[in-house]
Amino acid sequence: MTLEAYEYEVLRSMFDKEIIKSNYKPIQTIASKIKWPEIANKYGIRKKFKRVIKHLDSKGLVDLHGKSGNVGSLSKLGVDYVLGMKK
Repeated sequence: MTLEAYEYEVLRSMFDKEIIKSNYKPIQTIASKIKWPEIANKYGIRKKFKRVIKHLDSKGLVDLHGKSGNVGSLSKLGVDYVLGMKK
C-alpha cells in the first residue's frame, strides 16, 4: 500500500502523540495536536483534515469511532505501517 507523503506524516504524528487504539480523540483535537495546518502548508495540501482522516479510515489505517465518526485513533494496521516505515 502506498501513501502520499503527507498521509504518512499524519500517521507518524498520530503515532508520536500516542493517539492509538482506545486512546481516541475528537478529529479537531487530532488536527491541532499533529499540527495539520503546518503539514498542509509543507506539502501544499488544500484538503480539510476531516477528508484526509476519512480517506485513511477507508484504507484501514485509522479507526473512526462515535455515532458520526467524529473521534478517531490509529488502528493496529496503522501502527504496524508506521513501525514498518520507521525501520
